[in-house]
Amino acid sequence: LPVPGRHSLEVAMNKDEEMRAKQMAAMQAGQDSELSKMQEQEQKRQEMEERKRVMIRQILEPDALERLNRVGLVKPEKRQQLEAVLLNLAQSGQIQEKMSDGALIQIIEKVDAQRSTTSSVRIQRKRRD
Repeated sequence: LPVPGRHSLEVAMNKDEEMRAKQMAAMQAGQDSELSKMQEQEQKRQEMEERKRVMIRQILEPDALERLNRVGLVKPEKRQQLEAVLLNLAQSGQIQEKMSDGALIQIIEKVDAQRSTTSSVRIQRKRRD
């Protein structure tokens, strides 16, 4: 025998479950779109890095490229700074042919000179009175 009022309770529960399912689906779709955006940004960043690597390879001779890679192993931020300088020089037309190791050393020295004037280390010692 059907119980009166039970049918309306089941319908109400089904509607609540349906709303929850819709909310969960919307949240899942939002997360999926966020994930795809992040993957797309990462892919664009990797493509830019690859283009930069190709340009650097075209600018530098093999020994200079090896030196730049060794600098990057020790100080990655310095390598990024050097790459930016090299790309700027190439885009402005100041680099006409492949750069030798000696020319790269000169650029490294210039960058080091700029860095040393902008940042310096001071050692303060505690005094005993």
